[in-house]
Amino acid sequence: MGVHFFSPLVACCCLLSLSCVKLGPDHQAPQLDLPAQYSQKGVSWKRTSPPQVYTHSTWWKVYGDRTLNDLAATTAAQNLSIQAAASRLKESRALSRSTRTAMLPTLDFNGDLQRTTVNFFGGIAQNRLDIFQLPIDLSYEVDLWGRVRRSVESADAQAASAEATVVATKLSLTADTALTYWSLRALDAEKAQVEKSMALRRESLALNEARFRAGTANELDTSRAKTELAAVESELIGIQKKRAELVNALAVLTGRPAGTLQIPEQAELPNPPKIPAGVPSDLLLRRPDLYAAERNVAAANAQIGVAKAAFFPSLRLRAGTGTQATQLGDLFDGDAVAWSLGSSLTYPLIGQVRIRADYDAAVARHQTASLDYQQAGLIAMRETEDSLTGLSFLEKQEEAQQKAADAAKQTLKLSKQRYDAGLTNYLEVVEAERTLLQSERLVTSLRAQRLALTTQLIKALGGAW
Repeated sequence: MGVHFFSPLVACCCLLSLSCVKLGPDHQAPQLDLPAQYSQKGVSWKRTSPPQVYTHSTWWKVYGDRTLNDLAATTAAQNLSIQAAASRLKESRALSRSTRTAMLPTLDFNGDLQRTTVNFFGGIAQNRLDIFQLPIDLSYEVDLWGRVRRSVESADAQAASAEATVVATKLSLTADTALTYWSLRALDAEKAQVEKSMALRRESLALNEARFRAGTANELDTSRAKTELAAVESELIGIQKKRAELVNALAVLTGRPAGTLQIPEQAELPNPPKIPAGVPSDLLLRRPDLYAAERNVAAANAQIGVAKAAFFPSLRLRAGTGTQATQLGDLFDGDAVAWSLGSSLTYPLIGQVRIRADYDAAVARHQTASLDYQQAGLIAMRETEDSLTGLSFLEKQEEAQQKAADAAKQTLKLSKQRYDAGLTNYLEVVEAERTLLQSERLVTSLRAQRLALTTQLIKALGGAW
């Protein structure tokens, strides 16, 4: 009974809505004023073809570091902020599905029993009437002006934005993991250099004490050697403290409590990889945060149509069928079947000021989302430019600093020869050792900065190239 009665109605309702108008502007992404090329010249970056749409990338494998691979993969799988973003995505998708159901009719079933008592003179009951009902009611809002379809557009765009946000969050936090890891590796290299210097200072102290006892050196040289050794020991303790803090930071990034992660020391820093930057327009396809911002613009644009539809009347169709009888046993007799058809047209006579305010607010939200998208594009361009420029200069700076370190090593060798020959005091050796340590640590720092900038470049490019 219900299937034969409602199936044509449902089909007609759906066809009717599809043939209706859809108020509000159709979405067009705001234009980003991006240059055709990056400003940095003379570097080996080249365009990749074709550029990749944002993806769940394992970009960290480009470094070929097993420890980094494990840390970044664990961050991607276990970081609580990424899991929270994934939960928000589930919520957004559920809301999208819920919004989409408004395009379909609602079908309600409601069993009912009514008992009516008729009283006459003196309050004495003379008659009692029982009515049993099993109605099935269908209701459908005809989407005359596209309010429902625009709502679905908005919800779908918000779900897409939430999905891109998950990817952006994962990219950001895995990049943070890599940056923290490079800082840790730089500290390990620095620690090895300080320990080497400390061993040299101990040897120098022992030599000065022996010479002082033999009467071939003065007490001032011995005191200076003790001072330099104590200073290096203090510096080593500071490095150990910083390392423990970085390991704790990596523990939290990988979803673990601080103090539960152990990372072995590794003093060597790898050579930074070459990352092709492509062209600025590729950022629109690669960066998940830009895609999320663009989808937010689309969602806000669809809400303009929703707000505009509120100015016009809404049409709701109703149909019902069921059985009605005075005896329970008669409910399923053919004579007990009843049906109804109806419609209602609703127009907001009062509240136009509120509707106008809601519409103006929707337009303003769309403008805000568009400006946020354009600002995100400018930030993406700046981040990429900064990384490219920094890498170009740091590579040259590291080469120059390595030459300075090599020269400082030769200076230390000559100073020790002069000191052993009695041609100078120990202060010259101390200064030469200090200069060499400073030069080597600066080389390490520049290498770590280059590694960090390649990570920042990968992040700026959206984790794909």
